[in-house]
Amino acid sequence: MKRHETLIELSRDHHHTLAVAARILRDPQADHSIDIRNHSRDLLEHFIREEQQFAPLWQKLPDHNLRLRFERDHTALRELLSQPQYGKPQWQNMLAERLRDHVRFEERELFEALAKYAL
Repeated sequence: MKRHETLIELSRDHHHTLAVAARILRDPQADHSIDIRNHSRDLLEHFIREEQQFAPLWQKLPDHNLRLRFERDHTALRELLSQPQYGKPQWQNMLAERLRDHVRFEERELFEALAKYAL
């Protein structure tokens, strides 16, 4: 399905996030602190944009679990980023996996539902 025009910029952000996650997952033993620090501010701003854009649409979606997952993911990622453990492979790997899984959820499930029911 072609991406709805109001979601294109968010999808571009997701592409960059997936690239960061892939670099970390390729070598979680390496110190990815610079990459994570550089991306963190953009990522947190991205969350705010999504939350503001989607707020008026939630009641239109028939599956409320999509909103719950979206909010849970954002909360978990904010928590990870608020207490960084740069250079620690386990933390870097957890962050990268959560980012990857969250982006895939949004692109494959949430955005499809929003475009179908709400946009």
